[in-house]
Amino acid sequence: MRHGDAVDRMDPAMKTDEMRPLTPLGQEEVAGMARVLERLGVKPDVILTSPLVRARQTADIVAAELHAGRPAISDELAPGGTMTGVLNDILAAGPPKQVLLSGHMPGVGMLVGYLVWSNSDIIVPFRTAAICRVDLPDEAPFPGAGDLRWLLPPRTASRLVRR
Repeated sequence: MRHGDAVDRMDPAMKTDEMRPLTPLGQEEVAGMARVLERLGVKPDVILTSPLVRARQTADIVAAELHAGRPAISDELAPGGTMTGVLNDILAAGPPKQVLLSGHMPGVGMLVGYLVWSNSDIIVPFRTAAICRVDLPDEAPFPGAGDLRWLLPPRTASRLVRR
């Protein structure tokens, strides 16, 4: 999942990019996407989040809506993290059956390319608060073994919830 809409980086109140919080719209769209995840039967064993404020807020909202455990920080989900590092953090968590990641572009898009096509140069575009499902084999989760099941931006996902 990509974090929700955040305060503009050019806002004079923002001293660093890392501190930018979600806007009220961002909080609303993330809560809506969490309801979509619930409707789709997503029940994460583990939620990993970038340490940046907007991603942590996104993970906290989703965890509360899904009655999931407290999100754990993965520095690998921050800008500059590595795809191998993210996969190692997932494996270190269990390996869990279902994981929800809260991160940033282009990292989340690169991760999908890495898991599905073994190529992080393939960057799948995520709008803010978009969700994506990639299935990995339990016995050997490795790059290129992923199956891209769906990618939903908020506008499309909200239509699913209204039905």
